[in-house]
Amino acid sequence: MKLTTLATITGLALAATAQAGEEASAKQVIAPIAALCDWSWFAGGSVGVIDGDDWDEDIYTLHIGKERKCAGSKSSHAFFLEVGYTEDDESSRTVVNTPGEQIIDTSEFLPDTQEITQLRLETEIIPITLNYKYESVFSGNFNWYAGAGAGIALVDMDLKETTTTIQGDSNTSVVDNQSDDDAVFYAHIFAGLVYNVSDSWEVFGGARYIFMDDPDFGGDSVESPLDEEVQYELGARYNF
Repeated sequence: MKLTTLATITGLALAATAQAGEEASAKQVIAPIAALCDWSWFAGGSVGVIDGDDWDEDIYTLHIGKERKCAGSKSSHAFFLEVGYTEDDESSRTVVNTPGEQIIDTSEFLPDTQEITQLRLETEIIPITLNYKYESVFSGNFNWYAGAGAGIALVDMDLKETTTTIQGDSNTSVVDNQSDDDAVFYAHIFAGLVYNVSDSWEVFGGARYIFMDDPDFGGDSVESPLDEEVQYELGARYNF
């Protein structure tokens, strides 16, 4: 009888110990669930205008990058590469009239002379920047964003000068072409609003403030046409 009782007690003790061990093991397996974050690709572009005293032209941009979103978060972080394009074409025409005169010694009369000078300056600017963008929920389908970027601007200038001299029935023309290019520091800060059309498509509108160094053409520094100018834009983006 004593042996039977002792065996029963021992069995119950071993069973309780095994169950406690299983519970302890189960508790050790449980770990806090980490926030699920994911990086996704996106691509887009914009059409805008630079509104300034030195440059009042359209500008076009294309960009591609990656955005990091975490489950349960109302904000995201993105890095993207962007290429822009803007150009300006300026022309001027100057006319100088010189009245004819008579040469006393030969009694020869020189006819009136007209000199026409035409200038055409074409300037192309291609900004290439690496950018950071922070975006967060504003209201409903609207988000707000802000960011900054820095890189270089490729500047290309072509100057064509045509001088035509008309004297009597004859005229002569002289054409002078000059071309030069430079790469300068370029940066901007930007902010705006995003409207989420769907999970994949979004449209955005905003403004940028531009910083750009002076280009150097033929050893002569030319004042930067985009420095401290404001760019307004509308664009669309596709999220993959």
